Amino acid sequence: MGKKSSVSILCFLLISSTPIFVSAQTCNEAAGTFKPNSPYEKNRRLINSTLASNVTALAGYFNGSIGVGPDRVYALGMCAPDAEPQACSYCIQGASDSILSTCLNQTDAFMWSGEEIFCLVRYSSKSFSGVLALEPITPFYNQNDIREENQKEFDSVWDGLVLPMITRISSSVRNSSSTSLSLSGKYYSKDVAPVPVYGNILVLLQCTPDISSKDCSLCLETSVDYYKKWFHTKRGTILLRPSCFFRWELYNFSGAFDNINAQHPPSLPPPKSPSVSNLTNITKKGKSL
Repeated sequence: MGKKSSVSILCFLLISSTPIFVSAQTCNEAAGTFKPNSPYEKNRRLINSTLASNVTALAGYFNGSIGVGPDRVYALGMCAPDAEPQACSYCIQGASDSILSTCLNQTDAFMWSGEEIFCLVRYSSKSFSGVLALEPITPFYNQNDIREENQKEFDSVWDGLVLPMITRISSSVRNSSSTSLSLSGKYYSKDVAPVPVYGNILVLLQCTPDISSKDCSLCLETSVDYYKKWFHTKRGTILLRPSCFFRWELYNFSGAFDNINAQHPPSLPPPKSPSVSNLTNITKKGKSL
């Protein structure tokens, strides 16, 4: 049987130039469950209650555990490398609270969350440090399509932006560093490229720093393949996996590109702030490779 996951999604848009926020909890039903008030549940609450402070104290990345034997809980917290400590703490705490209230008795779950910045919270009954996890996957896509007459040129720009990003992210010199200061940004990349008709393509990629550079590349390449198989004509895609984050849009999102646009002036004026119907968060697709 394939893995199952239950997903809770919170998406909303603030008027004006404020970007959309996406949060999704993936509770892995296939990994097992625990009983209410069990030692495992108490350990889960305990490690999550200190996760925000541990992440900010260690420059944006924490990977640890609490408990012994079958009651041991492993947890990871990570913020985007450019996050201010207060914003990082707020993101981790919000994700921790949300994942506990949604994944009521699952022994394995993860959540990518983002407002001003984005972050990851993950916990499990099994050690996952250094282990590539491609499943479960939580996908979202924009319902609007690239026009057929523009698709070939769009694909050329898209490939020319994304594929070199994956090469750079998995071969960065930062990968050889073991200090906590660099770990939150070890496999992190954001970039933008102008594309005719649509303004800019904006891409954000990140892997958890515990996996190898080869596994990071595989995780992101698998997400690219997933996008091309299921959402090739769409105007934006979000793919959430335990080991990596993949998102591209035709508009600024999560505050990630507030400064990057100045470094890459578009050849055409950027598109107007999208309406709700144009945002990549209104539809989730449950298929997987």
